[in-house]
Amino acid sequence: MDRLYRSVAVDAGVAALCVVVFWLPLGGPVEPALVGVLVLGVLLRSWFPVTAFGVTAVATLVGAVSGLAQDPFIAAAWTLYRVAATRGGPVKVVSAALGTAVFVLVAVGTPDGEGVARYVAVSVLVTVGAWRLGTAVRREREEALRGARAEREQAVLAERLRVVREVHDVVSHSLGTIAVTAGVTAHVAGDDVERLRDGLVRVETTGRQALDELRTVLGAVRDGAAREPVPGVADLGALVDRARAAGVDVRAEVSVGDLPPTVGLAVYRVVQEGLTNVVRHAPGARCEVAVTRSAGGVEVVVADDGPGPVGGVAGQGLIGLRERVEALGGVFAAGPRDGGGFVVRAVVAHG
Repeated sequence: MDRLYRSVAVDAGVAALCVVVFWLPLGGPVEPALVGVLVLGVLLRSWFPVTAFGVTAVATLVGAVSGLAQDPFIAAAWTLYRVAATRGGPVKVVSAALGTAVFVLVAVGTPDGEGVARYVAVSVLVTVGAWRLGTAVRREREEALRGARAEREQAVLAERLRVVREVHDVVSHSLGTIAVTAGVTAHVAGDDVERLRDGLVRVETTGRQALDELRTVLGAVRDGAAREPVPGVADLGALVDRARAAGVDVRAEVSVGDLPPTVGLAVYRVVQEGLTNVVRHAPGARCEVAVTRSAGGVEVVVADDGPGPVGGVAGQGLIGLRERVEALGGVFAAGPRDGGGFVVRAVVAHG
């Protein structure tokens, strides 16, 4: 509302200036009704710009033909700017036709040919300039709106991809661990109740942890913020324990302290995906996990001596990890290592 008041106040100032400069100095009679129509047209600019332009253009035309004013369509150009800035499109054709008619009528109704030529030239410059300026402003606003809309759509897409990666990492790791543990447990002798119980407990624990992580991820989407802390470096021990329980000989070295949540989560996901691949593709293999400081940030290495993924490459999990790490300004690599085995290496940038 304050913006509307300011706009009306500016319009009133422009109308008063046009009257004082172009209507009063002639020393002849002043037609209050015509001046009132002109002022009213300018004041309508904020609500009905096309109507305002028509009213001010006609008032200016009548004043010029009758010798009551020498306004070179300044008031009309002020309202025309509003039309161009807010409407554009077909209004341009209508405005051009109306302007042409106005100039022809002025030329026919005024005996001073040289004065008419100057008047028409100035009026053309004023109105065309107002239209071009208003059109430029409108296009700039449209570009800004398109840019803002594109940014919002990009943010939505990035959030969707983030959630997909989080869900994939949680489900892939947990289901892989559960499948391997259940497979080992299924081959336990029927009379070895203790080993059967341990296997079932590991399956239950892994499933509950996966559900807790999924609730955190999906709760963040629903509520706009995570209700529980996201996994980080402090949770790597649990990952290592689950991999060991699934039959992987894991040796871990973690020599970093507290990290920002986004960096800690990226480190956690790299280790999680690396161990998941070992559990899936190289059960029983030896695996080394190292999380250390480096010049570029935090270096994460998960290396094993197993056969690695079929064909030497992994699936969508590693692709998602690369996107996650590179989004933080880090570097990521994964593939077979010299001497056999598979290695996942990442440097997560940390300022």
